[in-house]
Amino acid sequence: MLYRTYRPQKFSELVGLDTVKNTLLSQVKSKKTGHAYLFAGPRGPGKTTTARILAKAINCENPKAGEPGGKCSSCKQIREGRFIDLIEIDAASNRGIDDIRALREKVRLAPSSGKHKIYIIDEAHMLTEPAFNALLKTLEEPPAHAVFILATTEPHKLPDTIRSRCQRFNFERASVALIVQKLKEITKKEKAKVSDEELEEIAKAAGGGFRDAETLLEQVLTGGQKVEELVGAARLSDLGEFFEHLLNKRTSEALFFINNLYGKGVEMENLTVRILEYLRDLLLIKAGVGDELVEVGKEQYSKLCQHADAVTAPQLDNMINKFTQAYEYMSQSAIPILPLEVAVVEIAGGAGEASASKPAARKPDKQKPVKPNDDQWLALMAAVKPLNHSVEALRRSCRLGKVTARTLTIQAFYNFHKEKLENPKSKTVLGAAMKQVFGRPLQLKVELTKNK
Repeated sequence: MLYRTYRPQKFSELVGLDTVKNTLLSQVKSKKTGHAYLFAGPRGPGKTTTARILAKAINCENPKAGEPGGKCSSCKQIREGRFIDLIEIDAASNRGIDDIRALREKVRLAPSSGKHKIYIIDEAHMLTEPAFNALLKTLEEPPAHAVFILATTEPHKLPDTIRSRCQRFNFERASVALIVQKLKEITKKEKAKVSDEELEEIAKAAGGGFRDAETLLEQVLTGGQKVEELVGAARLSDLGEFFEHLLNKRTSEALFFINNLYGKGVEMENLTVRILEYLRDLLLIKAGVGDELVEVGKEQYSKLCQHADAVTAPQLDNMINKFTQAYEYMSQSAIPILPLEVAVVEIAGGAGEASASKPAARKPDKQKPVKPNDDQWLALMAAVKPLNHSVEALRRSCRLGKVTARTLTIQAFYNFHKEKLENPKSKTVLGAAMKQVFGRPLQLKVELTKNK
């Protein structure tokens, strides 16, 4: 496995964790290491790897300026995963009080071969409350030879009493540039050829985690898989073409684009996230912070700048709202691609884009004045919002129709939204809101209409 072969073995080999490694290195050099550490951050940036390096450093027989020498028996055994005084516990499967009681009984025993006994508790937030209480007693009076390292992705779930007894180190997601740098080193050592663009795709798909990036790279190198298929979404350059289809109202081309990927097995949720990432990059560039916050290659950045100049702020806002709404609907849709298709039609077809350039005039209702109808619609949606946010989000794709003594009609612009409003959960929410706004129970009727 690449991530095991190229796992850092010294503090100096850690990438993108300067504060963490410099502080730990200083503690080891001055022999002022703590007895309890909390390594907090998302999965993948190196929490467990750093914990093992720390275990090596404080057990090394011949350390060099705080770094583990790597040649003594302790270093070799830790590297090979057979050091008896390094105990790794997965709190997700060993989370009960009995597991922690067993730990407390053994922690008092002196190390078998090393200078210190190191306990790495991964996913520490998964421990039960009784288990935390049992662990607290050990942290309050730890043996001199014991060091605890709690690794977690959700530090807020740990009791304050536990957190206050640990030195906390925050691990941040690695930037795309740093991950690409690491992948380039690996491909060079493996004598493999992978383009910079493909490495960037892998790095972005890894979500800031080195381990995930290295696993994806291995699938490319050993499994012969194409990067585009592996990461489950289109290339950035292809997304640029997709964006141009939307901007130039080429509805058919945009629909063919997403259907082609759907046919290849691409997850529509993943594709929607990538589309939103692309739109986010455009937003950052338009806001003047693209140079600092957009992580893509020079060629791609130049293309993004062209697109940022071509789109207006209202158009960009509309696209972000539509694709965010599509992502929210996907978990409820019987057809995974349908919410994305609806978003494409609404954007490229012009529906719901009244604010894209100038406000579109609403045609007056011949039977009723426009203003009261609008006020009633706004009041109804305001009543719906605290009851169900996803139903309230439909307001941009629907409007209020006729209101009689017994019936309220909502006009939906697309069948997907009509079906959403007609499901039992939505009807219950709308029923409660209608009674609140109109002071009486009303029967709900939903009909399709054109967005004029």
